[in-house]
Amino acid sequence: MRLTSLGLMVLLAACKEPPKGEAHDAAVVVVPVPSPRNDGGRAAALPVALDAVGDAGVPLLPLFSEPRLASGLLADVRAAGLIVVFASERSGAPQVHRWDGEFERALTAEPAHHLQDLAVKHREALVSRVDGETEQLVAVNLDDAGVRVVGPRMEKAHGAVVSADERLVAFEASLKDAASIAVMPFDGSGAPTAVAQLGQTGSFQPALTLDGRLVFTNSSTGDPELYVQTLDGGAPTQLTAFHLEDFGAVPAPDGQRFAFVSNREGTDRIFVQRLDGRNVSRLMAGPRAQDDTERDPVWMPDSKSVLVTVRVKGVSRIARVDVGTHKTLWTSTGPGNDQLPRPSPDGRFIAFVSDRMGNPDVFIMRANGNDATRVTSDSAPEYGPRWSTLR
Repeated sequence: MRLTSLGLMVLLAACKEPPKGEAHDAAVVVVPVPSPRNDGGRAAALPVALDAVGDAGVPLLPLFSEPRLASGLLADVRAAGLIVVFASERSGAPQVHRWDGEFERALTAEPAHHLQDLAVKHREALVSRVDGETEQLVAVNLDDAGVRVVGPRMEKAHGAVVSADERLVAFEASLKDAASIAVMPFDGSGAPTAVAQLGQTGSFQPALTLDGRLVFTNSSTGDPELYVQTLDGGAPTQLTAFHLEDFGAVPAPDGQRFAFVSNREGTDRIFVQRLDGRNVSRLMAGPRAQDDTERDPVWMPDSKSVLVTVRVKGVSRIARVDVGTHKTLWTSTGPGNDQLPRPSPDGRFIAFVSDRMGNPDVFIMRANGNDATRVTSDSAPEYGPRWSTLR
């Protein structure tokens, strides 16, 4: 049997399933896997229980090369019924994996699958599947790895997001020009429709608000600015109007405000503004060095604070900033670069990417920055973590 998540060929001995209700001991086979340590390419031996098999018949693999006790942070995440879905390149192309606090498994195989968003209620990952010169949006079930088609094959279908009610998908598409935005039903029942049309320039970076409006970036005025529009044919409304670049809008979960990136101060900084266009303010207070940058804002579930990747003196750190008081809590201190944070739905944990072990890996920590723990340990890049729940 081919173990997709590690790219190995492992022959598993057949075992008889015991009658329901009877206790049994799991048979164990030793499976060689690559060690994340610098051991000259030697493989470490890991025991894999033959009864630890997912719904699709793919063995669930221990994620660490060394023993880990099911206590502390890992046990708390599992007790909370949470899983982390992330991208891995260990097979040579980006694929989608999931981790449940104890085991991980690959949900996709060849060709390349780029994780876009999660539909938690539908228990699906929205994925851009790249095959040759085409891209296609598909939904991958988080439990049985089943795949269904969301949209047609296109020259471009990525940058996709699912609406809060999981009825719609907005994405960058190749409909009328190289940078269109399209909207279509998430269940695949309708064709993509072009929206966010402004002049001769394309629109990009779609985001959907709580009430289903589209926020996007467009440079028809000569530089990137942010716009919002309803999806019923209404005209776009410009939200920002600075002579430099404003882009990357991220609406708050409560639908009242959005965070975005602007270089109006000469370098990238995070700003927050109301969705009606009023009350723009810089997120992080105090003087900052010109070389320091702020990127990739993500709201905490309560909409009161924002997680930000801040590059200080050439090193990336994660900060949680209160929108009202601008108080900053540095939730990561390295070593290495920490970036791309994602809070869990309950706000208790944060998943992020760090190269502190030598290459990009997925880590988790508590919301206050304590107990940072590595989730992935392969030598290939792994990134883009998102949270969902156990079935």
